[in-house]
Amino acid sequence: MKISVALSAALLGAGMIAGAGSASAQDAIITEVPPPVREYVIAHPVEPVVIEEQISPGYVIPETVEVRPVPDSPGYGYIYVNGEPVIVQLESRRVVYLQD
Repeated sequence: MKISVALSAALLGAGMIAGAGSASAQDAIITEVPPPVREYVIAHPVEPVVIEEQISPGYVIPETVEVRPVPDSPGYGYIYVNGEPVIVQLESRRVVYLQD
């Protein structure tokens, strides 16, 4: 009886740990970029910048990189990396959109 209780407690603890891991995965904030912002950025390319690291959503653009604001869309800016548009949240400088 003691063994089954200990085993049940261990399994319950493992389940709680697994649950905690899945909860943290849901903590990511997804930002929906309005279509007019994407359309503007694609229609108005700028000189590309070189960023050595792999860029993905959530990546923070270095302060040394000039981010162009998107007119009529406060809060959004953009750069081009390797000829592809990258949309950035201006306040945090976090990448919120990469073109596929």
